[in-house]
Amino acid sequence: MGATSKQGWYLFLFLVGFTLGPAGLFALGWLVALIGFALLGLAFAGFRSIKEPAAPEEKGNERRPMSSTVGAQVSRNY
Repeated sequence: MGATSKQGWYLFLFLVGFTLGPAGLFALGWLVALIGFALLGLAFAGFRSIKEPAAPEEKGNERRPMSSTVGAQVSRNY
């Protein structure tokens, strides 16, 4: 399954933020670090906003144990 355009942009934001955050802490200064961490926050919020909800369970679709005769019939077909 391919990625959508939104997923690509949020991944790009995550990578840039993940790069700028630690780089700002260790070398480039607090402003760059804050910008990087803000981008990380935007990426996480964006990923959560485009996440598809889980499909609701349909009634009558639950799994039930099968009898041993069903297993025997399946094994004979192979």
